Amino acid sequence: MSLKTLVPQNTREAPFVPMRATFIAPTLLPVCCVCGLIRDDNSFPPSLDCWLTQRTYREAHGIDPTEIALTHTYCPECFRKAQNTAQQYFREIRTSP
Repeated sequence: MSLKTLVPQNTREAPFVPMRATFIAPTLLPVCCVCGLIRDDNSFPPSLDCWLTQRTYREAHGIDPTEIALTHTYCPECFRKAQNTAQQYFREIRTSP
């Protein structure tokens, strides 16, 4: 008997898949922390951001977004609004006595 037959295999090697597909898509769902839109990385190329509502995401993928671990980010529109708010705040600080 060889050592391989005596010791059970505890690990499995996953097939090679790009990091974005293995880490973000199946385990973490990017959700805008302001408006709640979900970035769809599965159906669109990485260079094209597509933001969907929870209902549209559920219909497109057959997955309930509430059952997946979420990571919070900003959609482009909310990010612009947050940037403008921060810029306005710092402008007011510099001009106030």
